[in-house]
Amino acid sequence: MFDTSGTGVLADSVALAGDAGKVITIADPSFARHGVRFTGMDPADRFPEALPQLAGLFAAGKLDVPVGHVYPLAEAARAHAGIEARRNQGKVVLLP
Repeated sequence: MFDTSGTGVLADSVALAGDAGKVITIADPSFARHGVRFTGMDPADRFPEALPQLAGLFAAGKLDVPVGHVYPLAEAARAHAGIEARRNQGKVVLLP
């Protein structure tokens, strides 16, 4: 499981994955408390190795990315306000 939210979901992510070793975060500073690995976007990190696997899961329809809200780009400020207020469940998508 690859966490990019940084919104305090690591305990739930570990419970869902069944093992902290199956969870990676790039955004949550509480990673050590949950036994989760932290990675940055540095090319020396292992993220580039995981990207082909994630792309394969997505292509096979096995990667579920929940979308909470979709906004036109003209409403980017409203979308951002929702993120800041933590009103969204799922990803926020901006369309051109």
